[in-house]
Amino acid sequence: MRNLSLAILFVLVFFIIISCSFGDRRLEQALSFAGDNRTELEKVLIYYRGDPEKLEAARFLIRNMPHWYSYKGWQLDSVCHLITQDSLSRGLIREWSNVSFYSLPKVYDAQVITADYLIENIDLAFDVWKEKSWNRNLKFDDFCELILPYRIDNEPLSSWRKLYHDYYALLLDSVYQGEDVVEACRVLCKELHKKGFHYFTDITIPHIDGTLLFRHPAGYCRDACDFTLYAMRACGIPVATEFFRYAPDYQHFHSWNTLRDTTGRFIVFDSEELEPTREPRSDGRRKGKAYRYCFGVQETLNPAIDLTDTRIPSFFRNRYLKDVTVNYFVKNKLTVPVKTKERYLYVGVFSPNGWVLIDMAERDGHLVTFCNLEPNIIYQLFQCDGWQQCPVGYPFIYRKGKAEILKPDMNDWEKVILTRKMSIKPTISVWLYRAIIGARIEASNDLTFKHADLLYEFKDTLTTNYYRLNPLNVHKKYTYIRYSPPVGKRMELAELAVYEDTLCNMKIPLHRMNDVSYAPYMEGITDGNILTFFLADPEDASSSVIYKLDKKTSISKIVFAPRNDDNFVWPGDSYELFYQNGVNGWESLGIQTAGNDRKLYYSVPKNALLWLRDRTKGREEQVFVYRNGKQYFTIDIH
Repeated sequence: MRNLSLAILFVLVFFIIISCSFGDRRLEQALSFAGDNRTELEKVLIYYRGDPEKLEAARFLIRNMPHWYSYKGWQLDSVCHLITQDSLSRGLIREWSNVSFYSLPKVYDAQVITADYLIENIDLAFDVWKEKSWNRNLKFDDFCELILPYRIDNEPLSSWRKLYHDYYALLLDSVYQGEDVVEACRVLCKELHKKGFHYFTDITIPHIDGTLLFRHPAGYCRDACDFTLYAMRACGIPVATEFFRYAPDYQHFHSWNTLRDTTGRFIVFDSEELEPTREPRSDGRRKGKAYRYCFGVQETLNPAIDLTDTRIPSFFRNRYLKDVTVNYFVKNKLTVPVKTKERYLYVGVFSPNGWVLIDMAERDGHLVTFCNLEPNIIYQLFQCDGWQQCPVGYPFIYRKGKAEILKPDMNDWEKVILTRKMSIKPTISVWLYRAIIGARIEASNDLTFKHADLLYEFKDTLTTNYYRLNPLNVHKKYTYIRYSPPVGKRMELAELAVYEDTLCNMKIPLHRMNDVSYAPYMEGITDGNILTFFLADPEDASSSVIYKLDKKTSISKIVFAPRNDDNFVWPGDSYELFYQNGVNGWESLGIQTAGNDRKLYYSVPKNALLWLRDRTKGREEQVFVYRNGKQYFTIDIH
């Protein structure tokens, strides 16, 4: 009789769920999509029948579940094991770089997830939401997006939440038990920083599962964000990951974490360098547009678009992304005249492999209006048929609320002198003075350098990445040479070499007499490669390096290279310059081989967008305009 009662109760509850799902079309679609696994999802709904809030949380997860999946295959298991190693051979990296992990079979959550797994995640998420005082005013919808999700992207499902909670919540509680979510986030960031994160970018793979990240924090910036998300959410700290598709000023995708403050504002932070603070600030990167990854369905990036129109790139049909650009820049609108009949138009930022589309809008007659673009960026309009994108009109700089059209004036040409093919990032420009001004190169015949002669002293910020210096005392013979950073600064340089002759044909071998920091890194100073560099440990500030010359001799030239990016014009390399000519695309202005003065000389139409390609080596290139005798990349536009 008792079994019969239980069976009746189960049937009643089942019909209650079914009747509710008829009023929730997406929930019913998700249950149908689950196939044979439907009963596992229904168990969760039955389990929470007496708790309306948790029941709605379960519905939220299940409604959105058909979108989420992971990849499965021995190849993925193998490479995930490899990236936990301290080092990999170049051969292994090349081998695995050719594997297409994104063509592996997909395993959809709805068809494999268990009721026990979901219930554990929901209960643990609710525990930290309710127990943390800083979440007192965190709304249910925000909780569902910022704490509740059991996964982040396409990583394998894992029981991560209890693992991270048992470790990091204990550490957090031992240090901070207050009500300020920003302070709690800051404390936890310090703990994550102690554990460290190894950046591994040689092999492109799907997201790494949470338990593996816990044991071996490694991967891309997105995996660093995942690692932070797991720890924060497990401790009840509401966080998200945001990103831009492609940097307008350098060549990368990038993602970062944001914390929802109790005021509802999202604060940018990371566990490495940018600790959370309520003071308004930026990480310094140009974005163009910023988006947030979401677990639940969002409004479309453009409400007018037809989600079934396959001519629209899939990125703009993704309903699990949210445009958050307005959180970073003043709300704005840009209207541009166009000559096309295409319904949808796109705006893109430059990439050497083709412009990357970052926003879309619906055309209104002869005008198109884009909302919330980052100012002071070089953009280009496009139309797209689903297979290829074609430029619409000329590129432009969005500045002071208007589009400054970069239409080349074919009737007015000017002479230009080019020294770089890529914008110089702030971090790189710092290298040209941080440990340079005040640095000294000295020579002596005594290892103690009591009677040292000054050969060269750096007195100004450097302007390029390679120098042939004229030393003092060129007629005197020496046994030792010493390089000293500025007082109080740690040594930071890429190359140091000395020559007997002024043409730099008779190089003098150098034998290092002391170690400033870890010795193998110091080999980069004299290896002949300007991209390898040495950076001393902070505690080794002001420490000098001494070399013994292969023989006692005079020094006629010193070759010096600061830490750099090798994007200056290089002698002997072949370069080609292009200008953007509207719907006709890029037009060549000819090929040149760079001379020893490390400059290129061209004649170009005024007001043109220019692109310098190194046909010999390298891959970092960025567009620029030439004004007042200077190259202006996006990073230089204000």
